Amino acid sequence: MNKVQKAFTFTACISIFLITAFSVLLGCQSSSQETMPNAEVGVHSTYAPQKPDAVTTITEPSQVDLKDATPVKLGRKTQSYFGSIDKTVLQDLEIASPSSINRGLNKMRKAAIEYTESERVIYNISSRIMSEVWSKENQLVNVPAVSQVSGLGASYLAIMDSAKSGIFENRKGEKDFFLTVLPALVILSSTENTGYYADAETALLSGLKMKPDSVLCNYLLGKLYEKQKQYEKAVVCFEKATEPGTTVFEVLYEKAACLVALGHYEAASSILDRLVIQFPSDVQVLKLYANATLLMGDFPRAELYASQVLQQNPSDLEFVLFRAKIFVETGEYLKASSLLDVYAKSFPTQHEYLLLRAKLQKEWNKNLTVAISTIEKALSLYPDDEDIILYAAQLASETGSRVSGKTGVQLAELILKDDPDNVKGLQYSVQSLYNEGRYSEAYTLSKKLLGDKAVPQRAVLMHTKVCLAMHYNDEAWKYAASLYEKNSDNIEIIQHYIEVMIKTGRTQSASKLINSMLSGTPSANLKSFLFYERSFLTSNEGTMLSDLRSSLIANPRNSDALFRMYQIYYGRKDYRKAQYYLKQVVSLNPNDEKYLRLNSELDQLLK
Repeated sequence: MNKVQKAFTFTACISIFLITAFSVLLGCQSSSQETMPNAEVGVHSTYAPQKPDAVTTITEPSQVDLKDATPVKLGRKTQSYFGSIDKTVLQDLEIASPSSINRGLNKMRKAAIEYTESERVIYNISSRIMSEVWSKENQLVNVPAVSQVSGLGASYLAIMDSAKSGIFENRKGEKDFFLTVLPALVILSSTENTGYYADAETALLSGLKMKPDSVLCNYLLGKLYEKQKQYEKAVVCFEKATEPGTTVFEVLYEKAACLVALGHYEAASSILDRLVIQFPSDVQVLKLYANATLLMGDFPRAELYASQVLQQNPSDLEFVLFRAKIFVETGEYLKASSLLDVYAKSFPTQHEYLLLRAKLQKEWNKNLTVAISTIEKALSLYPDDEDIILYAAQLASETGSRVSGKTGVQLAELILKDDPDNVKGLQYSVQSLYNEGRYSEAYTLSKKLLGDKAVPQRAVLMHTKVCLAMHYNDEAWKYAASLYEKNSDNIEIIQHYIEVMIKTGRTQSASKLINSMLSGTPSANLKSFLFYERSFLTSNEGTMLSDLRSSLIANPRNSDALFRMYQIYYGRKDYRKAQYYLKQVVSLNPNDEKYLRLNSELDQLLK
């Protein structure tokens, strides 16, 4: 017999006993008293065999001691605050996507006066989720008032107030879905505090155990991982927060932003295309798309989206600078200069401004001294900025100059010590080593660089130069021919191909290609290059000098042609003419230590 049955039997016995006793008191025949066999302690029966002349004694039933009795379980859970709300409505509101919120509230729709307290509270929770999380959606109207709500009902709304103020309010005790999840809305606040991250993650994971398909939970968890720069985990969460057939701006935007951060530009573009169609004037979308297309190297589209941002807000200095960056990349230096002048009025020492200004001074103004001075100022203000260090290394490696007293190798090492595989760091280090004549070291680093699948084209071009310096002609030819085969219309690659042909002894093919190109209408710079290279195809010094003079007529600033003229006259011991050409080389490369040293030696000879 189980405990429930025993308890029931015991209660029945007591009831029978009391009825019988009451009957006796009303006049039943006396009988002698006898205790019932096996009766519970303290409970007496009135049953006894009749004996003559016996006096019947009535004993009052003693109090039943129930302190050790097992309580009967009713098989019903304690009802939650929202337990009276229809289960399907509650499920929709816990999913908490824009569509599910509207669906759930439509099921619950009634006159304002008819809402229960818990219905008014959950209506207000849903309304605030719509305004604080899904702000691009149509917002709820006719939300019932909760001014008179107190106790637990008021706690839900107080938690949301705390989250909006940047406080994670972790309440103790048993929690339903909303008490668990609502504190994590702090993720959307502007607080710089990160101490709540672990608690918020725990809360959201607990919420997903209760409601695995909650769009709100998955979205907030994705935002949390995005803040922690765990972009791959964030993308997974945003994918789970995406409902089939719906476009939720916030979910798609954050997913696209994470894909851009991961370098998955094409995947991000497919999402941004949808958002641009649906939200054509949204500045957030335009800015993200501009950044994505700039990183993809699609400068026309980047400029298009940047200009649309500035049409809406011409004083957006962030995008004034962004647009200047595009123009520097595309070589539209006059446009870039005017935008940089506007920006400099407000932020003349901002790190990216100084970087762009230095690039403009080098590429457009051709003033290497000023460019180095600008980047040295940037280095003093931002000594740990990777972009500034790398551009300083680039300047030093391309020009043979020292920047802030360091060579290109030394500057690149500042990056490579923490990131040994940094492509730009390796690239500038190789170039600097090559300029210093340290060909063996340059070759070792260059081979390491070429092991990267995303190696820049310029790095391959530099590797062929290093190979030529090391007399690895077959290897140099292999890379040069491969590049030319894939990019036969690229002027830089054509020039490099001709140079390698000449240096590996393929002079007839080189001569044929040079003469073919000169018979057309090459640009001044290309014509200067072709005449300069053709000067190597003859052993006749007069023909050689004629080609070099033609090269300098086409481009008087051709440092290679000027330096070769210096070498020829120096070989003839005509030091005056040699100095004439070398001084022009020095004026074009005022910080190159090699040219400065040669000029100093020549000055000594002429004394």
